[in-house]
Amino acid sequence: MRSVTVPLVVLTGYAVVACFVFGTAAAETLLLYPNIFRDVPESLELSQRFLSAISVGEVMRPLGGVLTLCAVLAFVAAVRYRVAVRWTVLSLVPLVIGQFLLSVLYEWPRATILFDDRGKHSLAEIERAATEFQIGEGFRILAAALTALFAVAAALACYRRRVLATLS
Repeated sequence: MRSVTVPLVVLTGYAVVACFVFGTAAAETLLLYPNIFRDVPESLELSQRFLSAISVGEVMRPLGGVLTLCAVLAFVAAVRYRVAVRWTVLSLVPLVIGQFLLSVLYEWPRATILFDDRGKHSLAEIERAATEFQIGEGFRILAAALTALFAVAAALACYRRRVLATLS
C-alpha cells in the first residue's frame, strides 16, 4: 500500500486555504457590503474613496489564484495516490463554477458598472447592477462554503485512510 503522507499534506493544505478563502469572502460580504450598497449610488462613491488604498479585488483575486493552485495540486495528489478523488472533484465543481466563472462572467461586469463606469449609466442601471451583484455574491459565498466543506471532507478521507493503514 502506498503512503498517504504526501496527499494528506496537500489535501490538508488545500482544505485550510479553502476555509480561509470562505472566511475571508464571508467577512468581506458581511462587513463591507452593507455599507457599500446601503444607499446606491452615493454609498458606492463613498466606498470607492474608502477602498482607494486597497480594493477588495486586489486581495481576493490573488487569494483565488492561490486557492486554484492548491486545488490543482490537491487534484493531482488525489488522483495519483487514488485517495479522496470524489471529494476533491466535488470541491472543484463549486470552485470553478461558483467562484471563478460566476465572478468573471457575472460579478466583474457589474462591478465595472458600479465602480469604474458609473458615470456612463443611468441610476436605474446602477441600482439593477447593485442588486444583481449582491445576489451573485450570495451564490459566490455558497460556492466558497461548498468548496471548503468538500475540501475538508477530502482531507478527512485521506486522514482516515492513513489511520486505517497504520492499524493493519
